[in-house]
Amino acid sequence: MSAISPSCLENVPAFREAGRPSGCQPVLQSVQARGTVHGLLLEVSIEQAYMNPGSVNIEAVYSFPLPPGAVLLGLEFELGGRRLQGRVAERPDAEARYEAALEAGDTAVLLERATDGLYTVNVGNLLARETAVVRLRYALLLSLRQGQVRITLPSVVAPRFGDPAAARLRLHQVPLQDVRASYAFGLSLRLHGPLARGEVSSPSHALAARHADGHFDISLAQGQAAVLDRDFVLLVDGLADSPVATLGRDGDGYVALASFCPAPPSAGPELPLRLKILVDCSGSMNGDGIQGARKALHEILARLGPDDRFSYSRFGSRVAHHSHTLLPATARSVREASDWIAGTRADMGNTELREALLSTIALGQPVEADILLVTDGSVWDTDPLVASAARSGHRIFAVGVGAAPAASLLQRLARDTGGACELVGANEEVQAAVLRMFVRMRQAPARAVSVAWDGPGAWQTAPGSVVFSGETVHALAGFADMPPGSALLAWTDGEGRACEQALVFDGDPVEGDTLARLAAAQRLETLPAPERHALAMRHGLVSDTTSYLLVKERAGDQRPATMPLLRAVPQMLAAGSSGMGSVAREAGPRQPAVWRRESAAGQVQAMLRNGVEDYERPAFLRRSNEGDPFLYRGQLRVFLATHAAALHGGAGPATFADVEDALPASVLAELRALAELGFPVRELLLCFIAALHACFHRDSLALRLLKRIGGIGARRRQPGELGRRVAAVAKGAFEARHGAVAAYDIPAFLRKQAD
Repeated sequence: MSAISPSCLENVPAFREAGRPSGCQPVLQSVQARGTVHGLLLEVSIEQAYMNPGSVNIEAVYSFPLPPGAVLLGLEFELGGRRLQGRVAERPDAEARYEAALEAGDTAVLLERATDGLYTVNVGNLLARETAVVRLRYALLLSLRQGQVRITLPSVVAPRFGDPAAARLRLHQVPLQDVRASYAFGLSLRLHGPLARGEVSSPSHALAARHADGHFDISLAQGQAAVLDRDFVLLVDGLADSPVATLGRDGDGYVALASFCPAPPSAGPELPLRLKILVDCSGSMNGDGIQGARKALHEILARLGPDDRFSYSRFGSRVAHHSHTLLPATARSVREASDWIAGTRADMGNTELREALLSTIALGQPVEADILLVTDGSVWDTDPLVASAARSGHRIFAVGVGAAPAASLLQRLARDTGGACELVGANEEVQAAVLRMFVRMRQAPARAVSVAWDGPGAWQTAPGSVVFSGETVHALAGFADMPPGSALLAWTDGEGRACEQALVFDGDPVEGDTLARLAAAQRLETLPAPERHALAMRHGLVSDTTSYLLVKERAGDQRPATMPLLRAVPQMLAAGSSGMGSVAREAGPRQPAVWRRESAAGQVQAMLRNGVEDYERPAFLRRSNEGDPFLYRGQLRVFLATHAAALHGGAGPATFADVEDALPASVLAELRALAELGFPVRELLLCFIAALHACFHRDSLALRLLKRIGGIGARRRQPGELGRRVAAVAKGAFEARHGAVAAYDIPAFLRKQAD
């Protein structure tokens, strides 16, 4: 990839010359989403509009989220009035052809899967003042859950704790956050069938809606200036629990989708709960996240009965158990737990989720219990976490809170442990989500889950081991000659009773190959590597071994003479996260208007404008009372999030005046001392950003980047001297602990005028 190739790194000085657009104008202009829903099948088209605001050719790199389970169906690129379609190729071949196209002066687009729920698109050789549009299509199977369908279109990646390399991300794929970033967002959605007759609301955005010709059209309310700072969420309530049978064609054969919806069990005594409550109190939860968590936790306590037992634990950089055994849910213990919850704050440092889960699993052993996890899931190293949880024997019921929770991780945790996942935005009704979770937790785990098809099948997907009443269970199967007549879901409930549900296939196959490609994507996880790759190539799927690629050849006089400069598209900060901004509600019974009260970028600019008379020190820069022993890490993390785009061609600080408000005074003094030795200030600050990145992300690519940048500006000195000196400053600030300095350095622009 040119994003990490030596040729790109050699161009680092040019990031700060004429090629950088004035005022750090954004490369990404807007994102538009258009979707349709037929039955439980959602199909979405995403349109990303780009513009090169500078004077030299660039390569735009944008990492963006897709919903868990979404399957990419197509890539289209529009440039200069011409549209081109992407094709799936083997990943190494796609990367080589992409690089060759850039070297030849042609324009190319590469789309890759970075990790679960995260994709990266590279738009290479976008010329000065040139505009282009990237269009993506994807499909997703929705699920009915106790009378409700939730449609989520993720739009932003919140900051995550840990090493992105642990999630197999390469350096150019790591999402960067920038408090100054802002991108317009538009949406339209058309509902067909039963969902068009449901009760529709959105806790995330204000809506305009109308019925027409048997469908229901939804768009953002006129006049709402929506941006990519929170996931779009649509709730459809009042739906009947009924199974759905769908047929599609797969070449000369057929693919069948059975969407079962088991009926509620007959009335009987409720199972007592053995519940371990674990709540995320790390810094990323600050703001709307921790407020939503407290609401959910109080609602959970209110639903505990006298036969239930529970424990309450908090975590961040460490775990704090309020009891080391499961307490009976007496009035006294519930009252004490309510006081614990009222005092719960997002002040415990980093998100050490795996260690917290392991500690909570060991709590009160050998008693069998479920874990109710309340978190935003903002961590990178997910595979060991999910594997540890799956081995524990505990069901995990995850409640994801905030404007952009890491839904892929939370749904994997729930699926692989036999639990369930609920996502609760800042303005969602917590009571309904908690009630659904309690209905599930009071059901004993299902056993011996299977699906029998009427007809000889060529293949079938496993329905999984989780069956909850009133919730969809999808099963897929392929047939070579004749479609099936029926399918039967069977399982054994917690009391040992045999249960089953049947559905009949009596309709015509739907048009297109969407269902066949969805089925192929689900099969990829269970196949050996060679078969997995062959199936992805056959159905045109993006996977760990395949990518989308397209190349637009340019005329000779339109071909740039140099390789493009890298411009990473930073993420907006998620609304209401890390103490920046908030999500507010406008009165309305079913279609609340929701907006960001004040953007993170707006907050920072207002502080600079007004001298902060009207602003307290924001939560993300407050010194934690417990959990994080390090003096400057929170402040350095925010500084890095603000300026890391400079490593990828974005605007970087040019003078000490650009950073003096954001760095601790002692660190700034050390950097000024290096400048007095003759090191150029711009190169020095860029090297400091790279050194900080290497401290937070100890992957080989970060270290290579630091080594390369550290040699800049050292023409009269020993090569690498700048890198070594700045790395020492960055390491000292990174490792500084409380007590080593007499007072906490508050940036000057955040000090009260009265002080």
